[in-house]
Amino acid sequence: MSTHTIVLCQFGNKLTTRQWSDYETVEDAMDGICQMYEHRLKKLNPNRKKITYDISDLFNFVDDLPDLSALVFNARDASYTPRNKEWIKDRVFQHLKKQAGQ
Repeated sequence: MSTHTIVLCQFGNKLTTRQWSDYETVEDAMDGICQMYEHRLKKLNPNRKKITYDISDLFNFVDDLPDLSALVFNARDASYTPRNKEWIKDRVFQHLKKQAGQ
């Protein structure tokens, strides 16, 4: 089932660092959050060809963001349900676990 998801993120203390992205599914949104982190790693380590990280590094990134939330479409109510960082971390973990085949 497709569940449209909007991710709202603030990367710094200034309001101008806010951005949003929308995704067709929650899974796509979790991939997008992982890609945000990977983009950040590439920016911080421009000369490294291979960068690895584990889930705790990703969770620290999420925790360190001034704001990160998701709005997940609820078809039953035709509304969006707000989700916080803890929900996002749980979903990212489940998503990555599923991708790893566990």
